[in-house]
Amino acid sequence: METEPQLIADYVRTGKVQIVYRHLLQLGPGSLSTGEASECAGAQGKFWQTRKRLYELHGALPADLLQQVGIDANRYATCMNSHQSEAAVEADNADAVKNNIVGRPYFIIGGDTRLIGSQPYSVFQRAIDAKLR
Repeated sequence: METEPQLIADYVRTGKVQIVYRHLLQLGPGSLSTGEASECAGAQGKFWQTRKRLYELHGALPADLLQQVGIDANRYATCMNSHQSEAAVEADNADAVKNNIVGRPYFIIGGDTRLIGSQPYSVFQRAIDAKLR
């Protein structure tokens, strides 16, 4: 099993932890667009599905993305055209820069434990369980 689904099953669904996603604009102008896309999808309760699909497609915004994740096209277009999520995405990035976060994946557990890069489930498990004690 991959690390993220296992963490969700063991910790998020049980209410022990929550995952908070923050945008990092490290890949040029496209990062802002994909950040806005995921936030506009999130306004329809489809953030995580959209994020997953965008990662699978390496940030590309395919024409059929809305259909792939079940998003109302009119609401999405209104959100994207008004750039209503732009400030939130840029604020996430500014916070990352302020905290010297320059790459992803980057995890902060319990406010002070930091894990950088892809890690096996056991590493997360130890860090989370130490905070839950």
